[in-house]
Amino acid sequence: MLIQFKRGGESDLPILESGEPAFTTDTNNFYIGTGTENIQVSGDQTYTFVQSVPSTEWTVELPAGFKKFPSVAITDSAGTLVNGGIQHVTEANLVILTFTVPFSGEAHFN
Repeated sequence: MLIQFKRGGESDLPILESGEPAFTTDTNNFYIGTGTENIQVSGDQTYTFVQSVPSTEWTVELPAGFKKFPSVAITDSAGTLVNGGIQHVTEANLVILTFTVPFSGEAHFN
């Protein structure tokens, strides 16, 4: 039995059928389709969340299939590293970040 993978560049990857595999030749990531989205199952997962409105609590919904307990680096709008509280809500694929003062910036997950 021959198993065939779709392959090509990450930006050209179509939505895969349920159970259909694909390999990206530019990023070396492996995906499995669900019919409505592609789930990354290998490679380096990264995601950047942008908080444009200053807040003391950021609620981040991670992409489907993202690892359950990713590391996170938080930076303010000036690019300075910031520490805060991190709560992983795995059943909802959420991460809640809390801070003592409101600010805007980015949260980098991997």
